[in-house]
Amino acid sequence: MSIFFKARSSNISQSFGLLLIRLPLGFLFLIAGARKVLNLQDFITSVQSMGQMNDTLAFILAFILPFMQMIFGGLLIIGLFTPIAAFFLACMSLSFIFVLGAGNPELPFSYNFIFFTTSVAFMFTGAGLFSFDAMIDRNKDPKVNITIEKDYTYPQTNPDKDLKDKKPNESDAIYVDEKDIAKGEDVNG
Repeated sequence: MSIFFKARSSNISQSFGLLLIRLPLGFLFLIAGARKVLNLQDFITSVQSMGQMNDTLAFILAFILPFMQMIFGGLLIIGLFTPIAAFFLACMSLSFIFVLGAGNPELPFSYNFIFFTTSVAFMFTGAGLFSFDAMIDRNKDPKVNITIEKDYTYPQTNPDKDLKDKKPNESDAIYVDEKDIAKGEDVNG
């Protein structure tokens, strides 16, 4: 269950840093998805005109993608199911890199690489303390209750008695001087 609700950082400054990265990335996907939903027909037409896939598959993908961007962007903002939301955002970013290309005319590379690597990082780090994942983790009881029966008695051993009844054997001779055994002295002492 920890893969769904991961809030690994217990440090407040690290959690604040994760929040500062999580909010813009989540809002970026949320707003991008909302813009596509508001102009859904135009977006579907633009995806079909790219010619990367047949029209039916392009229609299905273009219809589902904006809603996925909104849902997973919103989950990343509030920090709920953060590793799973980050996984799907990373998959979307990687697909954008393949479809749109790795280059950018104004930048050395596509900004989708930054979205991809940031999403992958959230898969490993979790949301931090300022998230719903942390509240759910906090509500779990980390203590394990162990009950011991009152009437249980531990077996008692008396090592002196056990050694007196025992006769020396060859393995005991390693620790015993042979002269002591020949004189009949106490081997234990």
